[in-house]
Amino acid sequence: MTVDPENEAGVVAALHAWRDRRDEARAQESLSALKAAAAGTANLMPATLECARAGVTTGEWAWALRDVFGEFRAPTGVSSAPVAVAAEAGTPLALVREKAARTAEELGAGRLRLLVGKPGLDGHSNGAEQIAVRARDAGFEVVYQGIRLTPHQIVSAAVAEDVHCVGLSILSGSHAELVPDVLERLRRSGGGDIPVIVGGIIPSADERALRAAGVAAVFTPKDFGITEIIGRIVDEIRKANKLDPLEVPA
Repeated sequence: MTVDPENEAGVVAALHAWRDRRDEARAQESLSALKAAAAGTANLMPATLECARAGVTTGEWAWALRDVFGEFRAPTGVSSAPVAVAAEAGTPLALVREKAARTAEELGAGRLRLLVGKPGLDGHSNGAEQIAVRARDAGFEVVYQGIRLTPHQIVSAAVAEDVHCVGLSILSGSHAELVPDVLERLRRSGGGDIPVIVGGIIPSADERALRAAGVAAVFTPKDFGITEIIGRIVDEIRKANKLDPLEVPA
């Protein structure tokens, strides 16, 4: 199912119209009172009810509380996952490790760096964490900050960490909006040469559109070989850096 973009535009327009009609001074006063209550020991319910009566949106209410309490980032399953035992020579993981190590050496990097990002409201992190863990086991330095990140947060982390590849996991159906946003922000931030790969529930037509927009590779549920995916990531890094294809003999 594809949602008509005009539906989203209509919701956004209605939100702006709501804000235009409300008493803005009362709305801002109620938000200030909410922050004051949150910073102390008062019950938040009276201030919250006044926010509702003043026309404050749920987003404004939530951001006011974030200003006071910060934002909770749930622990991921990556740091606690056991490290894979040393693979025997000739196994798929050992071959990918060798390919990753040789690529890092050619690039003058200690290790290849992969950012795994989950933009938007998609809360299903199992697939992304499996990729992150396998990449770590293959010798990558992995940057993974959990779910529900904005494109701005993802791009900022990619540039700050000087990653060799950005991997986006999207299962919510919002790939057509979020992926081009990330690509454009990377270009504006000077990271346009960083290959971006995408995994998720992505129809064939959307896959073609993402590739045309600049995505290096798209993985869908049919691509279930995780070690092979990591090997493909190394290949895309080599291609983006104009390195010759690398065949590691079994």
